[in-house]
Amino acid sequence: MVTTLPAEPLGDQLVRLDDILRDRWLSNAVSDVALQRAMMALLTAGRIRPRALLFTGPPNSGKSALRRKMMMEIAKAGALPGRDRPPVILEIEAPNEAEEARFYEAILESAHRYVPDGAARTLLRAVTALFHDLRPDALIIDEANNLSVFTGVRGVICLNAIRRLCNVHKIALLCFGTPPARAAFEADEQLENRFEIIELSPLDPPDFIEFVTVLAGAMPLRLRTEWTSAMFDKAYELTGGYVGRAAYLVKEAAVEAVRTGSERINAEIIDEPELATRLGAMNLARRQAGRRSRGPRRR
Repeated sequence: MVTTLPAEPLGDQLVRLDDILRDRWLSNAVSDVALQRAMMALLTAGRIRPRALLFTGPPNSGKSALRRKMMMEIAKAGALPGRDRPPVILEIEAPNEAEEARFYEAILESAHRYVPDGAARTLLRAVTALFHDLRPDALIIDEANNLSVFTGVRGVICLNAIRRLCNVHKIALLCFGTPPARAAFEADEQLENRFEIIELSPLDPPDFIEFVTVLAGAMPLRLRTEWTSAMFDKAYELTGGYVGRAAYLVKEAAVEAVRTGSERINAEIIDEPELATRLGAMNLARRQAGRRSRGPRRR
């Protein structure tokens, strides 16, 4: 039996496409644990040895979604236990120049503060004044893989500056980056001992099945998606089981379901060569980031 759905006005279709593409947080075994660790690290701010975490994984493994969710949870939490004010978070992108001064500039720029001309010592005084003023609880460093260029004497100086700031001002440090970030921190013995490294690994097949099933069910399609074993296998093969790529696959497949009028994710969409090409580019980026793929496992 062929179901014929009535034509949909373009405006309504655009509303649904916008809903499909919006950011979502979907609970899963890997991201939930990482989020809990991040929130626990925040509780150590102000203590003698605040926690320092590095969340690492290949491109599109869920790092950005984790960071956004963490910021949302911090905003909702208000004042943390034992504190009289909401937490103050500074967020920067790691500079790709192995310069201590450039690192200080990035901190000042993130707080929209004046960046003085001068050497690293002048900039450090400005950063110190900023920290005394804001009393930050945590410093988030995104794209921490940029720190992999911090080699040699200048690199050691810059990495030590990161550690010194966190120790002196007793702030938690949360870094997000691809595998080269891990190599950068492991190159410095003191940083390696200070950091807890949390890998955003692929979902196990049962968790992957649950994740894509629930996410597909949240898509505003007019027909229910009926997943087959072959569709699950293909989806796992294309994404490697990573949360970020799985979310991308489901959203792109849902967009195609609306565009073609099928109104459900089906095998034809999952097997579409263009979808495989786009996800293949993500896999290439993963390999270039220094991590080999784990092949799909049979359930």
